[in-house]
Amino acid sequence: MSDPQLRRELTIARQIHSEMRDSREILGVAEPTLEQRGAVLGRRIAIAFSVLVFANVVFGIYAIAFMKKKERARASTEQNRTELAESLARTAAVALPTPSLDVEEIKFTARVADQDRLANKVIATAKQIGGSGTKGLADQQGVLLFAEIPTARLNDFRDSMKKLGATLPAAQVEPKAGEKAILQVRIVSAQ
Repeated sequence: MSDPQLRRELTIARQIHSEMRDSREILGVAEPTLEQRGAVLGRRIAIAFSVLVFANVVFGIYAIAFMKKKERARASTEQNRTELAESLARTAAVALPTPSLDVEEIKFTARVADQDRLANKVIATAKQIGGSGTKGLADQQGVLLFAEIPTARLNDFRDSMKKLGATLPAAQVEPKAGEKAILQVRIVSAQ
């Protein structure tokens, strides 16, 4: 501090040092060599690769677990549908027994021109007795009708059909009491 020349050199050194603060050059610190830069870059690439592999593995485990869960749910749904179908089939078999269609068939023989008139007479007779009748479409074999008749009036209907010229079956079907009987009336063409 007592030497003026040394103070001047110190002032100049401080001035140079203050002007060099923005400079990248720092005395005493050596720049990394090419090998050192390569090692740092290699470590960074290895870390990035490891992070990507880890993320891929985590996503793969999640996707596999999600697919298995979805597959189990689908199998469970199919099993429920199968069990439901079997249960409905058993319930339907018990609740809705197969109906027996013991239908009595009454036959008429008439010319084609008279078939429609005769069919209308059969339906009218069924209505008079308290039942109903339905006429199907005519085809090559003739006309087919269905009559629903109360069982109490079944013999009256049969007698009316005999008067119209019907052929009744030898073994007549007798429905249970309190029900309506279904009779099939077929009008065939006279040859």
